Amino acid sequence: MSVRMSDPVPSPQGVKRDLADAQGTTRISGTTVADMLTSLRRDPWRFVLGFGVLWLLLGMVVMPAGASFNPGKAYQGSLIVLMYLPALCLAFAHRGRLWRRLWPLPLFRVFLLMLAWATVSLAWAALRRPGDELGRLLSVMTFVLAWQIWDADTDDYPNALLFVGGMGVALCAGFYCVLFLLHPDPSERISGDGTIATTNYAAALMGAVVIWLTQLRLPMRTLSALRWLAILALLAFVGMTHTRGVWLALGACVVLAPLWQSMRLRHWLIAIGLLVLAVAIAIPTHLLTERGTSLRPQLLEQSLLQIAQHPWLGQGQGTPISLWVAGQVYTHSHNVLSQVLLELGIPGLALTLALWFLTGWQGWRQRHEFRGRILLGLWVYASVVLQFDMPQLLDSPRPGWILVWLPVSLAVALALRKREAGSPDIIPGN
Repeated sequence: MSVRMSDPVPSPQGVKRDLADAQGTTRISGTTVADMLTSLRRDPWRFVLGFGVLWLLLGMVVMPAGASFNPGKAYQGSLIVLMYLPALCLAFAHRGRLWRRLWPLPLFRVFLLMLAWATVSLAWAALRRPGDELGRLLSVMTFVLAWQIWDADTDDYPNALLFVGGMGVALCAGFYCVLFLLHPDPSERISGDGTIATTNYAAALMGAVVIWLTQLRLPMRTLSALRWLAILALLAFVGMTHTRGVWLALGACVVLAPLWQSMRLRHWLIAIGLLVLAVAIAIPTHLLTERGTSLRPQLLEQSLLQIAQHPWLGQGQGTPISLWVAGQVYTHSHNVLSQVLLELGIPGLALTLALWFLTGWQGWRQRHEFRGRILLGLWVYASVVLQFDMPQLLDSPRPGWILVWLPVSLAVALALRKREAGSPDIIPGN
């Protein structure tokens, strides 16, 4: 291989990567499958945990759900085995090394304060089984810890997990699209199964996957082509949901993405933006206007009336909410800020805003990294979507987790990596 004087000298890592690709070695990110198998033999529990995080995402779209689209018992039980227990064991191993490294981070402290306040609020919450709410709070904390363990010492593992998870969700989206075209729903709006059996939840999840798939670093053209095919399937699904809040959120991401994107990717974003604009123009007007405001102003009005009764303490974490609007009972406010005020009061809202601000700030500081760009995209997207639906932050695993706790987990991991560059591994035994 000759090198002209004007060409950059290839690094040893780059030569090694080229040789591996030339020999047909499969890569999802910068790590070969052989490298990952070697790591699997060294840290089997870490890969059990990684599979658990992956299953958290895929299980939302394939596993049966319970009442009100809550995760089913089989799904919850599998997460206990694959994610919750391994994460807790690894987090407390070696005298809590992971905790000691996370504690100095302001973002992580605010996160723990929010969980602590929600736990305290159980003292005045009107609940039949407060232990269930404790379990939900523990599951949120465990997910954030699990991501730190999986994301401990390399960019390749989170890259691979998000790619595989995104492709799995896209396959389901394509299947649901075909099913919908063959057997249209009377409402003319597509949905999925399990926790995404409601249109808005399904659209929100698919849109979030679009955001991170556009940002992933994929060294092989074949994988990149698959990525864009998956994005088309996901966008087709989102388009057929007629969910205006998700459309608005994706549009906001396209408009704001040039603030943190490289020049190379901006022309793709412009193309996507023009495509979205063309689709929006082609959509019949009645699909955008026939549902009006979907009772959102009335729900906000009823929420404010209840907030005024308990402004400081709220009604307590998990307290059943009943909002009477247009002769129907709604169990949440369809807005994240008013829902937090209803349950956790003004202190809970202050902690939520602080947590969300620190999350977005961490993404902006790390916008030169692909995970920082994923974080910023998800942060903007979720900031819009959560104003219209899925306001339950501290609940069982459902699509809202991907919009809230995945960005928070990414932000904590980025903050930890920046603070302790070159420090010992989190994983015991590495």
